[in-house]
Amino acid sequence: MAKATIGKLLAAKGERQLTMTNAADYNTARAAEEAGIDLILARGITDERQIGPVLDQIVAGAPQSVIVCNLPPTVAYVSDAEAIRAAMIARDHGADIIYSSGNSLRRFEAMAEVGINCGGHVGLVPMRASREGGLGARGKTLDQALRIYEETLAFQKAGAVIVEMECVAADIAAEITKRVDILVMSLGSGSGCDGQFLYSADLLGFHEPRFPGLGKPFEGRLPRHARRYANLFDEAKRGFAAFRADVERGDFPGPAETIKVDEAVIAAFRSRVDGSASA
Repeated sequence: MAKATIGKLLAAKGERQLTMTNAADYNTARAAEEAGIDLILARGITDERQIGPVLDQIVAGAPQSVIVCNLPPTVAYVSDAEAIRAAMIARDHGADIIYSSGNSLRRFEAMAEVGINCGGHVGLVPMRASREGGLGARGKTLDQALRIYEETLAFQKAGAVIVEMECVAADIAAEITKRVDILVMSLGSGSGCDGQFLYSADLLGFHEPRFPGLGKPFEGRLPRHARRYANLFDEAKRGFAAFRADVERGDFPGPAETIKVDEAVIAAFRSRVDGSASA
């Protein structure tokens, strides 16, 4: 399979729906690529030192996919120079698109100016949700809809190639998508965008904290926009419980998992050790 490119994805705009999920390890990335997911967002990067190690795992698992790297805020928001430096590290480790949620347009312009493909975030942006009325739908009023449209256009003008559009009224999201040239990936913004983004934890049935720092921990409920396609958390729990039960019953390890040694070696070992101890 040939390596997917940003150009190919842009050419798919209006032709087919793209798919996007996130991964923080080799196995999730590999499963996503083998399932045909178009874009994989690298998550789990909380500081600059993790950029290389996390991306190396994801790129190894999904070498043919378009990889989007979420820059850690500790470098993304400091300055243009710091963001560009971190983005180039990410690019050297296989990232195709650099994503930064809630960052200034100046930062995107600076990255685009040196040839870095980048992506932004419009609609519900959790880190600024508190000053915008909390965590809820966006684009249900004319003022909100116009603002989201203007922000999307501003990202396009700044040189971004993609935006995540989160929890925007579906009809508004569809109208905006038709009016811009960049890719618009929907996270809870309906089917009229260029593609659908769903977090792997939601679709696979894992639990993870939601919106760190905003007082919204995971409570076992899916967001309204998500759909569960597997329940790997329960499968993992069953596996761990079965392992523990086998250990407690003495069924693990069994003969198949045990390394055997000749009785003569055992006898010689006992003799040598016991003799040394008594000497």
